Amino acid sequence: MAAVDLIVTARNDEFAARVMMISYKVAQMVSTEDPATPSHSVRVSYAGRVIRGGDNPKQMSAHVISSNPTIAAAIEGNPSAYGANVPDADIEFALSSIWTARANAFAASPTSAV
Repeated sequence: MAAVDLIVTARNDEFAARVMMISYKVAQMVSTEDPATPSHSVRVSYAGRVIRGGDNPKQMSAHVISSNPTIAAAIEGNPSAYGANVPDADIEFALSSIWTARANAFAASPTSAV
């Protein structure tokens, strides 16, 4: 694994913008999910943060990449593409997978309100 390739991709403006755009889609889905969903209240709170633009897309990108071996492998397979070869559906899946962890991290933060 060439971590530098993953870092460069996470910091790439185009890849981070894709993650940001897809995060709005996931935030909207979370905002209307069943209230019985585990951790619903923190998930919805984080969705609001994302919708208000209160998260950092490049940090989200790093989390998406580091949490998903399929995405990391695609980047490592063609580092010069800077994640352009990663399907939007894979990014959406990764965001959905890490949503509760990010929500809990912000809920635990003393500066969680934005």
